[in-house]
Amino acid sequence: MQLHFLGTSSGSPSLSRNMSATAVSFEKSKSWLLVDCGEATQHQLLKSDLSPYHLSVICISHLHGDHCYGLPGLLASMAMSGRQAPVHLIAPQAVIQFVMSTLAVTQVALPFNLYTMAIEQNDQLICFEFCKVEIITLKHRVPSYGFKVTETDIPRKLRVSQLANDGVESGPHYNLLQKGQDVDFAGRRLLADTYAFPSWQPRVAIICGDNEKPALLSPYCADVDMLVHEATFTHSDLMRVGTHTGHSDAKRVAQFAQQKNVSTLILTHFSVRYHGEGMLDALEQEARAYFQGTLHLAYDSLVVTIPKRLLSE
Repeated sequence: MQLHFLGTSSGSPSLSRNMSATAVSFEKSKSWLLVDCGEATQHQLLKSDLSPYHLSVICISHLHGDHCYGLPGLLASMAMSGRQAPVHLIAPQAVIQFVMSTLAVTQVALPFNLYTMAIEQNDQLICFEFCKVEIITLKHRVPSYGFKVTETDIPRKLRVSQLANDGVESGPHYNLLQKGQDVDFAGRRLLADTYAFPSWQPRVAIICGDNEKPALLSPYCADVDMLVHEATFTHSDLMRVGTHTGHSDAKRVAQFAQQKNVSTLILTHFSVRYHGEGMLDALEQEARAYFQGTLHLAYDSLVVTIPKRLLSE
């Protein structure tokens, strides 16, 4: 499971940073997920190993343009690539309306089904073949959300010794149990969950939209491997600019991550005032003063792998 940072700027782009877009790819699936789609995200994809043809789930955190202006163009390009498999769009209702209106006005006919789910009307866990997505309500100038993404397509291992001890001989039913299917054998019902287990612990990442209150993530952090959160400003700069921006600073995010024992924190969505060589040093120093775990300050084209936590019988 990998996180791909396609855009790491706040508000507007610069020569070194595009606007918000973060992808999640999965080890056992060609399908991948995208969180936010700022203008020119499809250009950033050309520089990556990800193919828009296999983009299956799109999550948009809020309606500000630096998080969604690139979506109609990306969908149009996916249509031209010949994609036919369905695409799922999880977004605020206003973003869905923006996308559908733009496609209609520009006469784009999608050759695939675009299944839309308005965040305001869906507070349930959303399950796909390769992952599940939980929506987290955040606080910004407009309604904003984060997404807790958990991988689900994990190979299973058989408890061979337990099968032998229970007198279950080898056969085609072994393969079915390993695939997670319950089977009948010699007059008994064999449960897949009894005789097979995932090869590794499901990996979990939280990817946030704009958010001025990191504490809202508290109920979701117990099992998270990586937290991706905006740090638009340093603390002193945010106090100078004003908290009315609805953004967070490196200090506050780092303090929260440390309090919740988050193992890996990735900061992103930096104001253009910090773009350029050495300009992120103040943000990094501030974050490291309060967070003792693994810290990344994201840059465009950064790819971070979430390591496996292997399981045994």
